[in-house]
Amino acid sequence: MVIARTMTVLCLLAALTACGDDGGAKGTPRSGSADPDGRTYVVTSVTQDGEPYRLVRDTEIRLRFADGNLTLTAGCNTMSGGYTLDGSRMTVKPLAMTEMGCDQDRMEQDSWLAGLFERPVQFNDGSDAAVISGGTVLALADRRTVSPDLPLAGTDWVLNGTSEGDAASSVPSGTQPPTLRITDAGQAQVFDGCNRGSGPAEVDDDSIRFGPRMTTLSACSDQMIDAFVNAVLDGETSYTIEERSLTISNGDRSLTFVAPAR
Repeated sequence: MVIARTMTVLCLLAALTACGDDGGAKGTPRSGSADPDGRTYVVTSVTQDGEPYRLVRDTEIRLRFADGNLTLTAGCNTMSGGYTLDGSRMTVKPLAMTEMGCDQDRMEQDSWLAGLFERPVQFNDGSDAAVISGGTVLALADRRTVSPDLPLAGTDWVLNGTSEGDAASSVPSGTQPPTLRITDAGQAQVFDGCNRGSGPAEVDDDSIRFGPRMTTLSACSDQMIDAFVNAVLDGETSYTIEERSLTISNGDRSLTFVAPAR
């Protein structure tokens, strides 16, 4: 009888222990965070030891997680390094940094931000998303909420750059940049830097098929840019939109447009 009672108590203790075990590794925080890979966060506020911390004027901090790497920007250089996440404990490998020359305040802000990740930090996801490093708290919001992607149709897109293979070029200065507008009715209105035209554009989830366009026939002194634009905006193309930027690709040629701020 005593043995039976002892076994019953031991079984109850085992059951209670199992209920208290969340299945994670020993020492893993209970408030685990979802892997943020593939997401970009914007820092909406910073506090240090409970007091507001002011960033350099006209700067913004962003954290981009992609393919196991964390990329940080704070107004000057770009910093990047691999990261691991154990529950809500995030460890970032030593950051590699570009070497752009900026004013002293922005350079110091870069160093301050990088220093926050020299030791493991706490990463919280969800409605109270934040990075906590010692007494510093970076409140986070998903970039898609703060600055959502603009719609393809109905937006006035202005050419910002071109690329072919590994070679990238900016729009020649002193010229009127090419523009693109796709209407809700499926028409592409194009100014190629010389002439204006309009023609059908069949839009799919990630592709646009440009049909023949009726255009004006103005003679231009330099037709390099308009020839390139028309070569890309012809037939089947792929496109991506991120915030105010649109990239359209046709083979190894691409056009990058931006939507001017209003």
